[in-house]
Amino acid sequence: MRPSPKTLSKLKKDVYLNAFRLFSDACLLYESNAYPSSFALAILSLEELGKLEMIDHICDDIILNPDHDPQDFLSFLFSRSMFFSHKNKQAWASLDAASKKTHKKRIKEISDGHLEKTKQKAFYVGYKNRINNPNKITSKQALKEIKIVHNKFIDLKDLGFNGFYCEETEESIEEAKKYLLQVKNKFKKIKSVAK
Repeated sequence: MRPSPKTLSKLKKDVYLNAFRLFSDACLLYESNAYPSSFALAILSLEELGKLEMIDHICDDIILNPDHDPQDFLSFLFSRSMFFSHKNKQAWASLDAASKKTHKKRIKEISDGHLEKTKQKAFYVGYKNRINNPNKITSKQALKEIKIVHNKFIDLKDLGFNGFYCEETEESIEEAKKYLLQVKNKFKKIKSVAK
């Protein structure tokens, strides 16, 4: 069954709110010196923001291509190579989040799988020629990822609340402002802890 514009609008909002929850948890864990978990949750939050970008893009495709079957766009969106690929979600989220100075380095980090591998290492003890311990993830690494997610939230503005037709309204702006203020405050707080 094909999701309606109303369902896609709700999906955008739910994905945004989940990204916000993961970001909030990453900040709390950072404050508790749980840097590996903070690092990993920051990346999961970034992946959710990448999904939001994908959903928004597909909404635009459906609107701009009325002669095409929307199911084709939706089948592509919900395919394993798009919606369920960690590297793809990271790449979508990194399109605007990284500055021009670090953009190429960040894309390489994603495309070669390094970011995904590091996220996995933040969760699990493992062994491959040597012991991998999540505690090798540093506060600096965690803070870097949290900053990237913070910046992505700022870039997205009201994308999670502007619906299927991407209409920026007073209501969507006000709803986004509530969350963006919290994102900014949480980041400001952990930056002060990091000093």
